[in-house]
Amino acid sequence: MPKLVDHDERRRSITAAAWRLIAARGIEAANMRDIATEAGYTNGALSHYFAGKDEILRTSYEHISEATDRRIAEALGDATGLDALRILCREVMPINEEQLLEARIAASLWPRAMYDEQMAATNRRTMDNWREQMAIFLEQAREEGSVGDIDVTIVVEQLLNMMMGMQILGVLTPGETSSERQLEMLEQFVAAL
Repeated sequence: MPKLVDHDERRRSITAAAWRLIAARGIEAANMRDIATEAGYTNGALSHYFAGKDEILRTSYEHISEATDRRIAEALGDATGLDALRILCREVMPINEEQLLEARIAASLWPRAMYDEQMAATNRRTMDNWREQMAIFLEQAREEGSVGDIDVTIVVEQLLNMMMGMQILGVLTPGETSSERQLEMLEQFVAAL
């Protein structure tokens, strides 16, 4: 009787191996041979689950977006307005080890997302989703009287740019862009609204 293989589980374990390599040694370390070794498979076995390195990297990029969105949804609960806005921002900012790992991987993959249409589409979906959520939360805050007369579209772009900057600087200069500093910047920004 042939051994039953959980195809999705194997894909997840291979993607996780690619994540570990990218996080530890950068995207150049994510070649098929090293990914296979890290995942505990032969190089040829990867072809049963992925067409090649590009597909593994695309899946890794999608997984980062999905993991962040899942965390945001779980953390939001019934929060609205500025409370919900803070939650969303904190789940994107690299303020703990898991988020710092994701930021390290995402930053490594961003150059590919500029030229790979599938990765670019993943990025657009994620950014559009965050923009939409932030706009809803800011409109709720305005209705609650928690913010003044703001241009919601501009504030959303400012916040998104600040969070993406935090991801870059949180990886490159963690001492200066510590989790405490990031949270302080977020609170000052929200207070100014």
